[in-house]
Amino acid sequence: MSSLLAAVREAVRAPTDDDSLIEGNAPGAQASTETSSPLRAKETGMSGQNAPAAADTILPADHNAAVAAAETKGHTAGVAAESKRLSTALGAEGVKGDGGRMAAALDLASKSPAMSGEDVAAFVVANVSQARAAAAHSDAYEESRLAAAGLAQPGVGKNADSSKEAASRILANYRASTGASAKQG
Repeated sequence: MSSLLAAVREAVRAPTDDDSLIEGNAPGAQASTETSSPLRAKETGMSGQNAPAAADTILPADHNAAVAAAETKGHTAGVAAESKRLSTALGAEGVKGDGGRMAAALDLASKSPAMSGEDVAAFVVANVSQARAAAAHSDAYEESRLAAAGLAQPGVGKNADSSKEAASRILANYRASTGASAKQG
């Protein structure tokens, strides 16, 4: 039994010569194997009569391997592109080194994945105020840090005398409040 598609093809196919009508091969009739068209010989799938050639089929294992390779390649390319986009946004002039602008650039880049790194940086530079110069404050911070470190180490450096006085004062207050003697074991 031929498929509907094959019947339609045969119906619209023009006879090849005048003898075909005499032989009983009128348009729409079942064609003999000698006069069938090349399309009919290659017909597959629709009628189910001819199976596809082995070279035309893809094995599931090969398909899965190709999909996995494409997935890995796409993931690698995506990671590289995103890394470059973030590096561009965070390393741009006016953003790099400014904690507030870097945080804003990272936040904007993660919330707007369609923006390029250059666009993120330009938006942040234009709309986020620059932090105060950290260099002027770093000297004062360093001095206060060193002073605090000196206080934490009694008997060292310029605080040696003041540390001894503070210790004597604390012990005197303790003795006065508890009534303890000056010489305890």
